[in-house]
Amino acid sequence: MRRAALFLLLSVMLAACDYPVRNQALTSANAQAKYELKYLPDGDDTLVIVTASGGGTRAAALAMSVLQAMDRIKLPSGQSLTDKVDIVSSVSGGSVTAGYFALYGKDGFDTLESSFLRRDGMSPLIGSILNPFSLAVLSTPSKERIDLLIDYLDRQLFQGKTFEDLVQRRRRPYLILNAADMVEGVPFPFTTYTMNLLCSDLGTMKLSTAVAASAAFPVALSPVTLKNYCTPSAPGRAPGVRDALQSSWYVNPSRVAWARAASAYASGSKQYIHLLDGGIADNLGVAEPYRMLTGGDNTLDLINDMGQGKIKKVVFVMVNARSFKPSGLDSSPETPGLLDMALGSVDSSIDRATFSTAERLRTLLLAELEQFATQAQDPKLKANLRAVARNTTFLPVDFDGIRDEKCRQAFHSIATSWSLSGAEIDALKKVGGALLGNDQDKVARDNFAKMLKDVGGHVDGQLPTIEDACRTVQGAG
Repeated sequence: MRRAALFLLLSVMLAACDYPVRNQALTSANAQAKYELKYLPDGDDTLVIVTASGGGTRAAALAMSVLQAMDRIKLPSGQSLTDKVDIVSSVSGGSVTAGYFALYGKDGFDTLESSFLRRDGMSPLIGSILNPFSLAVLSTPSKERIDLLIDYLDRQLFQGKTFEDLVQRRRRPYLILNAADMVEGVPFPFTTYTMNLLCSDLGTMKLSTAVAASAAFPVALSPVTLKNYCTPSAPGRAPGVRDALQSSWYVNPSRVAWARAASAYASGSKQYIHLLDGGIADNLGVAEPYRMLTGGDNTLDLINDMGQGKIKKVVFVMVNARSFKPSGLDSSPETPGLLDMALGSVDSSIDRATFSTAERLRTLLLAELEQFATQAQDPKLKANLRAVARNTTFLPVDFDGIRDEKCRQAFHSIATSWSLSGAEIDALKKVGGALLGNDQDKVARDNFAKMLKDVGGHVDGQLPTIEDACRTVQGAG
């Protein structure tokens, strides 16, 4: 028996000499299966966007909590605000909920909670690493640390589903899973447009692979590596990149940085793209929705729909589950160790990358709409764009919106982990809805009331209160 096991192990190791191929080339056979918002059934005149940050199970639970609260907001059509989500864009832990929501809608929340949120996700991962067979396989190129997360996500939730399954579903929301190009330092959204830059097919990409790439925390997990099938002799299509490259870096550095990366992809000069946690570049997942809203070099130009009056209102919900745990380093004169420095440099850059992002996004988007309106020659176009600006509501959901310091710190201190206690999940399920319509902050209440008025909706029953959420999280501690 031992000899047979040893023979099997050696056979696997000898056979596993190649690195895994995670993406397929774009061919004439699969080029028709395009996953883009414009191919999904039309929405109404209110564009609803939800973005979800990283933060392990904490982020996944908070994102689900907000979507469940939005389901309590009933519209004149009889549907809920959750039913009307047009775009969901996510990073890391938030991508677990976003991907499952895009695949199964709100009907999948019970399964998401029982099969993932309330499961101990750390033990299976650690067990896989410590398993002798896994250790042997991980020593070969064919199996990498990120595969442990991919396999776990596939087993618990996605079960081999690909973006082609979203094409076949033909329903909104349109899903954008965001990783980060670890070399270029720019967001890498898993979209048809971006994958076309690599002459690669999005449809055959497994959702579990894209979610894992979005959540590939540096050092702990290896990157997801994609092959670029474009070559200098057969470059890919890159609409809009040439114009973006002509932009002034001093005026719009993020647009120029993106264009340079996109140009390198399409030219074939980058043979492989190594993807890590999307939080490195954009921990709220707002970059791609912003480009879509402002006509930024994307095949879908929503600004035209606004100008023509097809889109009259925008509801932008930003779910931020970033952590801000207290550190013992602040009370010690000792020089932090190598591990503390490594983790601190990664954690701080990801968690603080979202600080005040909601306010910056609001300012930038409204300024862009005003600029488009100013440049427009058609009076109707001007009026439509300015009307959208007036009817755009930003609803940030962030633990920083909690006034009580002890409560705020309790939520910030929930671990960035794939395993949380049942009491912590209970607290997160309450705080999402509580922060959406924050009953303790006048600005938040006014924004929420404005959104309800704009969409003609009302809350069915009552959302959780901040006080109730605080009692729950403090009891969990």
